[in-house]
Amino acid sequence: MPILSKTKSLLSSVHFNLKVQSLPDRVYLREVMLPSMAKTKPENVLLAGTRRYTRRYPSFFAANDTVVWTLDFDPSAARFGNGPFHRTGDHCEVDQIFESVRFDVIHLNGILGFGIDTPDQVERMTEACHRALNTNGHIMIGWDSDRTTDPAENPTIISRFEHSKFADLPARHAVTGLGGYDHVFDWFRRTD
Repeated sequence: MPILSKTKSLLSSVHFNLKVQSLPDRVYLREVMLPSMAKTKPENVLLAGTRRYTRRYPSFFAANDTVVWTLDFDPSAARFGNGPFHRTGDHCEVDQIFESVRFDVIHLNGILGFGIDTPDQVERMTEACHRALNTNGHIMIGWDSDRTTDPAENPTIISRFEHSKFADLPARHAVTGLGGYDHVFDWFRRTD
């Protein structure tokens, strides 16, 4: 690849990264959600979905309090994960990928409609996350209203989880994102 093409590609990547980081949902995530999560000092957290704009997310948590695991289905995204705590795999198999780990929090932002698309996939992901969470553990599902149906109305999700606040965060927080569609953050607590 000629140097000019490489330079254009790098500049395009940096521009996209800056654009995504400036979106209202990403600002809320960085300025409100991640700091609030970190204050609870969970032992194990899973941040699902890694990209250039997510690579600093693990640094919100104190290393002596929390092990931050990352997961992405795309092997090329591993470079943005949390080093030795990153895994590549299917979000529908989170309990198998992290067989010996139980999470206090699983953070799934932008997964529904972007890889977990069918009702069967949502059901498999829900069941796997339920098994991977500690009793009373929490799952956060961030979703775009133009890409998927409301998880708080999904029978599989509500049969395994209670829609409820987490720490000082509300059960639901929505921000208007790209194209005027809402990006919604929903918290659910594991029920047995």
